[in-house]
Amino acid sequence: MQPVLYNDHQMKILIIGVNTRHIACSARHCGYSVISLDSFGDIDLKSCCEKLFIWDIPDLYNFETDRIKSRLVPLIKSVLPVDCVVLGPGFEHEGNWIRKITGSKVQLLNNPTHIINNVSDKVLIAEKLKSLNIPHPYTVPLDSIITPDDWKKEYPVVIKPRCGAGGMKNIPIEDKQDLISVLDEIKDHKDQYLIQEYVNGIIASVSVISTGKKAVAVAVNEHLAGVKGLTGMPFAYCGNITPYLGGYNGWMCRIAVDLALQLKLVGSIGVDFIISDNRQVVLEVNPRFQGSIDTVELSTGLNIFQAHYDAFNGILPEIEETIGKYKCYSIRAIFFAPKKISISNDISGFLIQCFKQDIIVDIPPEGTIFYENEPIVSYISGGNSKNEVINKAQKFITDLKKVLLYS
Repeated sequence: MQPVLYNDHQMKILIIGVNTRHIACSARHCGYSVISLDSFGDIDLKSCCEKLFIWDIPDLYNFETDRIKSRLVPLIKSVLPVDCVVLGPGFEHEGNWIRKITGSKVQLLNNPTHIINNVSDKVLIAEKLKSLNIPHPYTVPLDSIITPDDWKKEYPVVIKPRCGAGGMKNIPIEDKQDLISVLDEIKDHKDQYLIQEYVNGIIASVSVISTGKKAVAVAVNEHLAGVKGLTGMPFAYCGNITPYLGGYNGWMCRIAVDLALQLKLVGSIGVDFIISDNRQVVLEVNPRFQGSIDTVELSTGLNIFQAHYDAFNGILPEIEETIGKYKCYSIRAIFFAPKKISISNDISGFLIQCFKQDIIVDIPPEGTIFYENEPIVSYISGGNSKNEVINKAQKFITDLKKVLLYS
């Protein structure tokens, strides 16, 4: 693909986040020059970046933000000027901070901070969905539950962080005794959590591109969450399959597009649903690049970064109105460490071979140490059917486990 030019120079994009591979590689694939600040030195991320700065950046929702931000300021200033900035995972709500650093002279491809904060807070979005008469699991802030008897609904339920994504910190609650234990464990941090009724069903998401005035659904995806063999955590996001084809796709797409406009969101947006035969609900809204970007791009042929950039300039992608014309099925399967694992020479060699075959992303370098329940690598593949891509992923996971066992 030809480089993207602006005033006769290749456009430079600065991407800042805890993990930026999915954004950086999408930007690189459509011709941008990419500079990234990231917590990981993934091999494929390095291959997509003109410059990569690796920092130990924890999730900004859960640490002393001012301390780490002050350390990043000189580094960010050193790579300016750039044409655009994208704030990725952990940083999406820091738009005001980056504008101060750049003097508001650089286009920021993120939604405004106040909108990000309101949409990302799962208690606030639950209240907004209720006001719009959109079905949503019953949700209240955990600090409203003083004693277990204050929860008047049935079990099971889920306790979640109010902010943050990925499901890794979600806690299943089967009965009153579980709730007593978790309330005792969380204690003074209850204001950071919510309690929500558990709705059983398929987790699906609609990928939307929005200009803020118009929006279009570009794909419907099935989420993989808590899949045994990939992760030991019951709600952890461990990939997705595109497309998801179900009887409620039209309804989901209409709701997702309407929500993007109601919430005044711009760019790449994800709206998560839970779908069962007797109940369909909106779970949450993600005003940011989603983990499904790999499979959406593979199945639709769209470049999501370019669509995101264009949306901030008032342009929507041209796609079929009926979301049924996918090029293929595709899968992303994220494998989590079942125990402490160090990436040895043998493991690294196996992963490099897979990288050359274009079937994995998020590839750790040799010597990286993973602890139990940390994501190691993602398998990516296309195929002619859902079963085909699942079988391919299962074969890869089987081969990977053999290498891990004997290394």
